[in-house]
Amino acid sequence: MTQNWDERALDSDRDERVRFYADQALSSLTEHVDVRDGEWKAKRVLDFGCGTGLLAEKLAPLVGAVVAVDTSPAMIEVLRGKEISNVSAICADLDDPAVRSSAPWFGGFDLIVASSVCGFLPDYEATLEALSQALNDTGYFAQSDWLASDNEPGMSVDRISNTFDLAGLERVHVDTAYSVTFDGEEMPVVMGVARRKL
Repeated sequence: MTQNWDERALDSDRDERVRFYADQALSSLTEHVDVRDGEWKAKRVLDFGCGTGLLAEKLAPLVGAVVAVDTSPAMIEVLRGKEISNVSAICADLDDPAVRSSAPWFGGFDLIVASSVCGFLPDYEATLEALSQALNDTGYFAQSDWLASDNEPGMSVDRISNTFDLAGLERVHVDTAYSVTFDGEEMPVVMGVARRKL
């Protein structure tokens, strides 16, 4: 699987659909979490499955620090080449409990974003439970994923909502947010936002 993402790394930033997806992910996020508020300048964000960092790039001017993590070395190399001062680009597999437990940077996040990632996870429920533990007490988790359909895998509103509950997250919003056109076909994206329960 990593090899497949590695092959996409060099072209990813030039793909208008990928750029549009990142723009819309940020726009949809700001409807529910006001990262444009100046208080976020002191906050820490994890971009989980960051790819080449298109969303991390957009978040960087708004927040104190972004830890951007992906399993693809080529994607991480592209992000490192952007030399964004408050973005730490790390190649790691956070699905692996041993990686999570040995990473000193894994924890204390005010926001975790996952853009077009969760639908590809081998165990979404277990990973989300682990990610929720890396949030600060009032931290947010926000994901955007392709909406599941008869023909295409993806995430459903019900699965996201149920998994938020199981992970101890309070739902803020779960619904379709926007769509991206591929080869003349509109592909809807579902956005889920939740907050860690106190």
